[in-house]
Amino acid sequence: MANVNIGLIGLGNIGSGVVEIIQSNVDLIEKRTGVRISIAAACSRSKDKALALGIDPKIHTTDYRQVIANPQVNVVVELVGGYEPARTIILEAIKAKKHVITANKAVLARHGYEIFEQATKNGVNVLFEASVGGCIPIIRTIEESYSSDNIESIYGILNGTTNYILTRMSEGMPYEEALKKAQALGFAEADPSFDVEGKDASQKLSILASLAFDARIETEAYTEGITRITAQDLAYASELGYAIKLLAIACKDRDGIGLHTHPTLVPKSSVLANVSNEFNAILLKGRNTGELFLSGKGAGKLPTATVVVTDIIEMGSRTRITQRRFEKVTIKPFAKSKSRFFLRLDLANKPGVLAKITRILGENNISIAAFNQKEDAGDFVPVVIITHQALEGEMEKALSECGKLDIVKPEPVLIRIADL
Repeated sequence: MANVNIGLIGLGNIGSGVVEIIQSNVDLIEKRTGVRISIAAACSRSKDKALALGIDPKIHTTDYRQVIANPQVNVVVELVGGYEPARTIILEAIKAKKHVITANKAVLARHGYEIFEQATKNGVNVLFEASVGGCIPIIRTIEESYSSDNIESIYGILNGTTNYILTRMSEGMPYEEALKKAQALGFAEADPSFDVEGKDASQKLSILASLAFDARIETEAYTEGITRITAQDLAYASELGYAIKLLAIACKDRDGIGLHTHPTLVPKSSVLANVSNEFNAILLKGRNTGELFLSGKGAGKLPTATVVVTDIIEMGSRTRITQRRFEKVTIKPFAKSKSRFFLRLDLANKPGVLAKITRILGENNISIAAFNQKEDAGDFVPVVIITHQALEGEMEKALSECGKLDIVKPEPVLIRIADL
């Protein structure tokens, strides 16, 4: 039997879930895996929270250094979140020759290479399955199940908050109301900007792309959130046979790696189009294995805590030190990527307007595949244009030119189309 004595730093939402699972299932875990988990030390700002969770006050501290220095602790579990003191906690634990488990995607996206280098140098493991995809085992899939294959692309719904909001909006609910409902259910923070602006999904994409492509990614992915998407856009997309999802996309070819996170029209025939509410999903494509689809809850206390505990169990049975080597790669400029586009413009309701728009598109090498115009007696009429494949840079130039016309209301909406 392997004994894993953890030092738990952070007793917030996920940390308290880890405590609950260990307390409830310690015997089941030992029976199934031969690993005995004990909480040897715990750190939080509030002692009352620790007592409420049933943690022995003798092992509680408000100083994380005492957890790391504790000779009984052989695995440090960092669940404080954010950049600091999380980075310092992880690096100090590694230097103390303690294995580390974290669910912190932010610190890994910004400081992951430093952390992995120090872990290799000190001969310890760092596991972080819960940092991406909630309860989806995507890290282990990439690092172990697909370790003999060349991964070519990743398409991911990596943020449960935005997927929940878009699900409600597809049912006709306005954005602000959908956001308030997500906040009431605990899926969105009081300040939801990190989620709705796409930054959370983009950080997770950076982690996945680094692992999948053995790449040292030091360029931020193009990132666009969902705040400009309307229920009207979702309705138009549905009529055309699409759902709108916030997709995090990474693709590798001979020219380099493309990384971008943005709202995307996904064909309703795709498995990703049917992922709803707070669920996450990842569509992975390997050169030899083809497509693999994984889906599960991407948010929530116990689903995420369960994955943290799974990492603790893995640490108890692991006999090797993971080797992670990342090479510098070329990140393709987003302007040179190609896509089909969904373009919505509110155009002045008078003759010759559409001809001016099509002329601008044509001058920028963009051809129209289809357009949809509703009969409307107002001064401005919403028009939806679907293009053939075009360069991102040329599309952005055309959009800028259209936006300067007095026949176009401000802020045309542009959404990429993924042909999955």
